[in-house]
Amino acid sequence: MTILCEINNGKKIWPPPIWIMRQAGRYLPEYNIIRKKAGSFLDLCYNPKYSSEVTLQPIKRFNLDAAIIFADILLIAENLNLKLQFEDSVGPIITPTITNSLNLDKVIQVENSRLMKVMDSIDLSRNLLEKEKSLIGFCGAPWTVLTYLINGTSTRDFQDTISWMHNNKTLAAELLDVLTVLSIDYLSLQIEAGADVIKIFDTWSGVLEREDFLNWVVQPTKNIVSAIKNKYKAVPVIGFPKGAKDFYEVYIDETGVDIIALDHDLNRDFCRDTLQKKAILQGNVSPESLRTGGQQLEDEIFDTMEKFGKEPFIINLGHGIIKDTPITNVENFIKIIRDYN
Repeated sequence: MTILCEINNGKKIWPPPIWIMRQAGRYLPEYNIIRKKAGSFLDLCYNPKYSSEVTLQPIKRFNLDAAIIFADILLIAENLNLKLQFEDSVGPIITPTITNSLNLDKVIQVENSRLMKVMDSIDLSRNLLEKEKSLIGFCGAPWTVLTYLINGTSTRDFQDTISWMHNNKTLAAELLDVLTVLSIDYLSLQIEAGADVIKIFDTWSGVLEREDFLNWVVQPTKNIVSAIKNKYKAVPVIGFPKGAKDFYEVYIDETGVDIIALDHDLNRDFCRDTLQKKAILQGNVSPESLRTGGQQLEDEIFDTMEKFGKEPFIINLGHGIIKDTPITNVENFIKIIRDYN
C-alpha cells in the first residue's frame, strides 16, 4: 500500500507525506533538458519515455513521497476534435472554439486517442517508482476544461464565459456530460495503468456564484467520483476546487472526495475546525513563500504542521511551484518538514 493510500485509510504518518503541485517543471534544470529534447510541450506529454522521466525527476532529487504523472489537463480537448497547442508567451490555445464549431458525434473515445500515451507513461513510471511511493493520475474538471473550450485560451473575463453558459444551457449541459464521461474513462484507464491516487483539478471553480458552482463544478465532479468509487473503492480521490473559498465545505459534502487540496489563502483554523472533520487535508503553504524562502517559508510550514498535525494530512502548496523558485528553497521546505518534532 502506498503512503497516500495509507493516509486515506486513516493512518497518521509523521512527518506528513510531502508532494508538491507542479513539482516537475521549469525550476528544475533536468526538466529543461528533457523539455528541449522533446521538441514541444505536447511532444513531451505524449512521449512516454520523456514524460515518465520528468515525472520521476523530483522524486530522485528530493525523495518526495508521491509522483504525479506529467501531462496536462487540456489534453482531453483533442478528444473533441479540437486542435490544442501551447505557445510560450500565451499558454494553451484551442482552435476552433466550441462557440464556432463542434460536432459531438465525432468525439474520440479515450482508448482510441493519444491519451493512451499517458497510460504508457503511467505504466513505465509505476514500474520505476518505489512501491511505497504513490503515483498520482489526474484530469481537469469538466468546468475548468470547458472554460478553455469556450474561450480558446486562458481568460480573465469569465463573465463572458458564464454568460455563454447561461445563453446556451442545452449545449453547455451536453458538453459537461461529454467531458464527465471522457474524464471517467480517462481516470479509470490511468488507474488500470498503475495510478493509485487520482486528482481532479478545477482551476477556475472560484469564479462562480453558488448556483453555478453547484451545477457546473459539484455535479460533474460528484458523477466522476461516484463512478470511480464504484469501480475502484480503494483509490483515494483528491479534489481541488481552487478559489472556491466559502464553497469548500459543500464541495466536500456533495462530491465525496477523500482528500481536499486547499488554496494557500484559506483560513487554516477554518480548514482544521470544519474541513478536516470531513476529508483529509492537503496543503496549503503559499507558492510565493516557497519562492521567497527564509523565515517566511519556515513560519508557514510550522503553522500548517501545528494546525493540521493532529489528524492525518498531506503537506503541499496551495498551488503549483513558481518557475523561478530556487531549488534550495524546495530542499529547505522538505528538510524543515522532516526535521519537525
